[in-house]
Amino acid sequence: MVHNGTTLLEQTKQKFDLGRVVITPAATAALDASGNALADLLERHQTGDWGDVTQHESSVNERGLVEQFNLQSAYDIARLGRLVVVTNGPRTLTMVHLDRSSG
Repeated sequence: MVHNGTTLLEQTKQKFDLGRVVITPAATAALDASGNALADLLERHQTGDWGDVTQHESSVNERGLVEQFNLQSAYDIARLGRLVVVTNGPRTLTMVHLDRSSG
C-alpha cells in the first residue's frame, strides 16, 4: 500500500516527520555534482541513520526523538564537503545545507 508517496513499510521505519524541507542552492549543486539524491539522504535522516556524526551527537539525536530536540545528521559528499540536515524540535521544518569546511 502506498500513502503520500511512501509504502506502509517505509512509513513504519520513519522515526519522525520532516515538515517542510528547505535546501540551499550550494547543497543542491553538491548533490547534483555527486550523483546523490536528496530523497535518499532525507530517508536516512528520517529513519535514524545520522550519517557521519560522533557517538555523542548520535546519542543527543536519539534523546531528541523523545524530548523533541532538534535532530542533526551529516553526510560526507566526496570532495565536495558535508551535507548537514537539521529537523527542528516541533518537526515542522527540515533544512539542508552544505558545510564545505568539513570536506
